Amino acid sequence: MANERQLSEVLGEFARTMLTDFPIQAILDHLVERIVDIMPITAAGVTLISLDGEPRYIAASNDAALRFEKLQDELGEGPCVAAYKTGAAVSVPDLRRDVQFPTFTPRALEVGLAAVFTFPLGQADGRLGALDLYRDSPGRLTDQSMKAAQTLADVATAYLINAQARADLKSASELSRETALHDALTGLPNRTLLLQRLEHAFLRSQRTGWISAVFFVDLDGFKTVNDSFGHQAGDELLVAVAERLSGVLRPADTLARLSGDEFVILCEELANTTQADVIVSRLEAALARRFEVFGIEIDVTASIGIAFTGRGPDTAESIIHAADTAMYRAKRAGGGRHLILDLRDQQLGSDHPGRDHSIHGVVDCDKLHID
Repeated sequence: MANERQLSEVLGEFARTMLTDFPIQAILDHLVERIVDIMPITAAGVTLISLDGEPRYIAASNDAALRFEKLQDELGEGPCVAAYKTGAAVSVPDLRRDVQFPTFTPRALEVGLAAVFTFPLGQADGRLGALDLYRDSPGRLTDQSMKAAQTLADVATAYLINAQARADLKSASELSRETALHDALTGLPNRTLLLQRLEHAFLRSQRTGWISAVFFVDLDGFKTVNDSFGHQAGDELLVAVAERLSGVLRPADTLARLSGDEFVILCEELANTTQADVIVSRLEAALARRFEVFGIEIDVTASIGIAFTGRGPDTAESIIHAADTAMYRAKRAGGGRHLILDLRDQQLGSDHPGRDHSIHGVVDCDKLHID
């Protein structure tokens, strides 16, 4: 039988956990262990049940308790299930004389259960599950022990509600952060996240000596799709382009969408700048295959500007600006090509040609060609 000091200690532990971020499963495991320490029982278990009736969490002080918890879930019958459904405590001091649970009782007796006392977890506006106290010999719990057990169940309920609210708040915060860092249409990283990853790329480059390449991809004549077939078709094409480009990149590469039909790719750990040609070839092959949107076949070309880290006083913004500048020069040269711009080129004047390479787009006059 729990004395006031022991009960006070356990309640104090729960009060302190409300100020922490302990996970629900961990606190349930601790709860059942401490209850066995202070109550005249041999095992304890907790089952939290979701709105659809399925268990979300199961905690047990030993293997026997775990077996009893799972048995009730398997059969859909037992003191735990009854307490959850009715919101009232269930006392079975001698399982051999029980008639409430005709399916559960014989199975539980077979594996050594003699008595069980169950207390609902929940409040008036909702039930969470139940706390089960098990004994391997028959006998009642005193009124004092029953009250102590219900107090523990009520305090556990308060903790669980507090922990769930904290978890929901964290999930909402993480979702908000994800939304703030990703493009709503494609799910790709947006400019903010791209800049963060670029800053990290600079730091890694300083340690490793590898360089990174930034590819600024702008679809040529994308406005034609929106004007001819509507913005929904344009959006579908952007999603398809994002999927194509993602499919030819390495897992560690970053593909971001800045706005409209502008995509930026960050490729890290390149040994030299000539590796950019290999990457561009992959992008070329991805875009060269005809797209189909709402039954309409569309050929796509793109103007691509490329800039590298490690070639000057790098900042995330300066690298993106350099790649953007190279992209516009490629577009002014007719589009459907890529151009590499060294940051040092900016010191040579805006007419400096940089390195110019063509990307051969697929043109079919019988289909829509974005050019």
